[in-house]
Amino acid sequence: MHFKNAPLYAAVAAAVVTMTQSNLALSQDNSQMELEEVVVTGSRNLKPRTVSDSPVPVDVLNSEEFNSLGNTADITDNLKALVPSYTATPATGDGSAFIRPTSLRGMAPDQTLVLVNGKRRHRASLLQFFAPAAGNGAHGVDIGMIPSIGLKSVEVLRDGAAAQYGSDAIAGVMNFRMKDASEGGTVMVQYGEFFEGEQSTKVGANFGFAVGDRGFVNLTGEFYENDGLSRGDQRPDAQALIDAGAQGVGSDAVFGDAPFTQSWGRPESDGYRLFFNSGFGVGDEGEIYAFGNYAETEGRYRFFYRSPTHGTMEQFRDEFGYDGPLNQTGYTPYLDGDQTDYSLVGGWRGNFANDMTYDFSVGYGKNELDYFLNNSTNPDLGLGSDGEPIQRGFDTGDLEQEELNFNADFGKALTDSLFLGFGAEWREETYTIIAGEPNSYFGQGVSGMRGTAPQDAGEFDRDNWAIYGDIEHDITDNWLMQYALRYEDFSDFGDTTNGKIATRYRFANDFTIRGAVSTGFHAPTPAQANVRSTITTFDGTTGLQVEEGLVPPTSPQALASGGAPLTEEKSTNYSLGFTWDIGENTTLTVDGYFIEVDDRIYRTGDIAQPDGTSISFFTNALDVEHTGLDLVLTNDLYWDDSTSTTFTFAYNHNEIEVVDQSLVNGIQPVSDSLVEDIENNYPEDRLVFTANTRFLDNWWFMFRANWWGSHYDERGTIDGEPGSRSKEIGDLWYVDLELGWDITENWNVTLGGSNVFDEYPDEIGDDGPYANRVSVGLPYPRRTVTNYEGGSWYLRASYNF
Repeated sequence: MHFKNAPLYAAVAAAVVTMTQSNLALSQDNSQMELEEVVVTGSRNLKPRTVSDSPVPVDVLNSEEFNSLGNTADITDNLKALVPSYTATPATGDGSAFIRPTSLRGMAPDQTLVLVNGKRRHRASLLQFFAPAAGNGAHGVDIGMIPSIGLKSVEVLRDGAAAQYGSDAIAGVMNFRMKDASEGGTVMVQYGEFFEGEQSTKVGANFGFAVGDRGFVNLTGEFYENDGLSRGDQRPDAQALIDAGAQGVGSDAVFGDAPFTQSWGRPESDGYRLFFNSGFGVGDEGEIYAFGNYAETEGRYRFFYRSPTHGTMEQFRDEFGYDGPLNQTGYTPYLDGDQTDYSLVGGWRGNFANDMTYDFSVGYGKNELDYFLNNSTNPDLGLGSDGEPIQRGFDTGDLEQEELNFNADFGKALTDSLFLGFGAEWREETYTIIAGEPNSYFGQGVSGMRGTAPQDAGEFDRDNWAIYGDIEHDITDNWLMQYALRYEDFSDFGDTTNGKIATRYRFANDFTIRGAVSTGFHAPTPAQANVRSTITTFDGTTGLQVEEGLVPPTSPQALASGGAPLTEEKSTNYSLGFTWDIGENTTLTVDGYFIEVDDRIYRTGDIAQPDGTSISFFTNALDVEHTGLDLVLTNDLYWDDSTSTTFTFAYNHNEIEVVDQSLVNGIQPVSDSLVEDIENNYPEDRLVFTANTRFLDNWWFMFRANWWGSHYDERGTIDGEPGSRSKEIGDLWYVDLELGWDITENWNVTLGGSNVFDEYPDEIGDDGPYANRVSVGLPYPRRTVTNYEGGSWYLRASYNF
C-alpha cells in the first residue's frame, strides 16, 4: 500500500483518537445505549450475530439514516453518500443515463451481488457500454427500482461471498431488507430545488396491517419527478452560429436551457415504484411468505449536437438539395428510456419436527428498457413533401432481462456450537434484444443510436444449478470458524467450485480479530456472450467519434480474430481486520483486503477486418488486483438527559492494478489508455463523516461530510503530450445538512440541504496541457464519481401512525 496521502492518514488517526477521548470523557452507563443491530447477511445460521460478532465486515444502514438525503435520483445516491467504498458516476451516455453504473471497491457493477430480503435480485436489461472504464461491459442490477421509503435496513457485506451465494459476489453483497411491520405506516411528501433552479418532487407511503393472528402485509408506493439538470456551457460552434446571426440555434432544447445546444447533467426522470412484503403463519412454526415489486420509470437524455456541418446535414444537402432551417441551426437528438421492472418471490419456511429449518422459494424477475430517439434524422430516408427530413422520431429497439430462480435451503444446529446449512438452487436467465422499426436501421441508421436490426435481435438463455453447504463452528465462546463450499454447473461454460474459510476470535470482551480467505466467480451473462450491435463511441485519447461493430465472441468474425467462448471470471479474496469496543459507546473496525480477479470479461478495442471494417467482442481479457482498507468508527455521546449525538466516521482506501492481459491473436485487447483509466478514474481515498444529534426531545440535526480524494479524468493519458494529457481532479468536500422537528407524535418536518456549499469538481479548460470537452460544452470531467450537480435544498413532511 502506498502512503502518498500521509496528511489524510494523520487526519484519520486524529479522528480515532479524538472520538475515543470524547467517549471516555462523556460515556454513560449501558442503560442509555441501544442494542447493536443483528445482521443476517453472510450467514445461514439463525443464531443472532451482531456486526462485531461477524467474521467479515458488514455495514448496517437503518431506514432513518438511509433516507437522510434529498433530491436524489434514486437509492443509488443514498448508498453513495453513506458507504465510502461504493461509488456511482453521473448518469450519462445512452442507456447508462437511465441505469446507473455503480461500483463497490472499484469493481464492476456485476461483481457485487444484490439481494432483496435475502433472495437474489434480477439484473437490469442494460449491458453497460458507457460506464467508467472499470465497469465497462458489465451487466449488473438496477437498485434504483427499489422504493426508499419501503426499506427497513440495508446490509452491505464487504467481502467475497460467492461460495455462499453464487455468481457475482466478488466485491461483496448488498441485502435490501424491506419493511415488515404489521401495523402503522408513514406518508411522506418532499419538494426540493437545486441552486440553479431545477425542481424535484417525491411522494411516498408505507402501510402495514395484520392478517389474522400471525400474518402481515406491508405495502409501499413511491412517486417521483426530477427536472433534467444542465451544468454545461454553450458549445463554441453553436455560439459562433448565434454570433453570426443564425436564428433558432438551441431552440430544440428540452430541459429549459435554450439556447444551449447540448445539456450536461442528470437526465429528466419521473415514475413510480411499488413494493409489497407479506408473511402468513402456517401450522405451529411455518410461514408462507411473498414479496415483490412493480415499477415504471421514464427518463430523457440529450445527445451530442449536430451542427450544420455535421455529416447528416451534408448528406441532406448534397443528395437531396436540402435548404431548410436545420442548415442554420443544426439539431440535437434526445433519447427517451422507459423502464418497466417487476418481480415476485414466494416461499415456505419453518422447522421440521427434528428442528431442521427449511426455506423453499421461487423467484421471478424481469426488467425492460424501451428506447425512443427523438429529434434525430436518418439521411438515407431522404426528405418529405415539405422539404424537411421525412422522419425525426425513431423506435430504436428494446432490451429485456428475465430470470427464474428455484431454491431449497436447509439448516440444522447439530450441537449448541455447530450449525450446518445446505441447499440447492436452479436458475434460468433470458436476455432478449428486440429490433427497432425498419427506418431506424435502414442504411446508415438514425444518427446517434442506430436501431437494432433483425439480424442483431434475438433471445438468449442460460440455466445453471448449484449445491452448497455452510458450517459455523463456535469452537469456544470466543472463537468462531465458518466454512462454505459451493458447486455450480452452467449450461454454457461449464462448472465451478468455490470455497470460503472465515474466522473470528474475541479477546476479552472488547477486542476481536477476524479474517477470511475465499474463492469466487462471476459467470458471463447471456448478454455478454451474445450481444451484437453497432455502437457509436469515442476514442479516449482523441475524442473523435468511432463506429464499432460489436459481435458475439463465438461468431465467425470473432473466432477468426482470436475470439473464444467466454468463461467465468475467477477471484481470490483475502481479508484481515479487527473490531474494538473502546469503552461503552465507541466501536472501531478496521479491515484490510486483497482481491485477485483473473479473466475479467472486457470488450476488445477495434480489430481491423480484411474488408476494411472493424469489430469488437467480449473476451476474458484482464487480470486485476484490488488492494484496500476499510475503517469505520462509531461513537455515541450523551450530553445531557435530552441531548445525544451519534458520530460515524467511515473511510476507504482502494488501489486498482491491471497486472496482465490475455492477448487476442497476439494483440492486446484492452488499450494502455483504458488500462490507465481502470486504475486511475476512481479516487483511491474516500471518507464519510456523519453526526446525528437529537435535542430538546423532539428536534434533530444531521451533519454529513463526504470527501473524495484526487483522481484522473478519463480523457487523454496521464503522461500524454500537451493537449492530450489527463487532468488530475483535486480532492473535494460535499457537506449535507438536515434539521428535523417532531411537531407531534405523528407529524414531523425536515429541512435539508445537499452539497450546501455548492461545490463542483475542478474544471478542465481548453488552455493547452489537458484533454478537455470544451468543444462540446462540458467544463467538468464527464464521469467523475463526485458528480457536477451542484447544491440543493429540500423540505420534507411526514405523517407517522
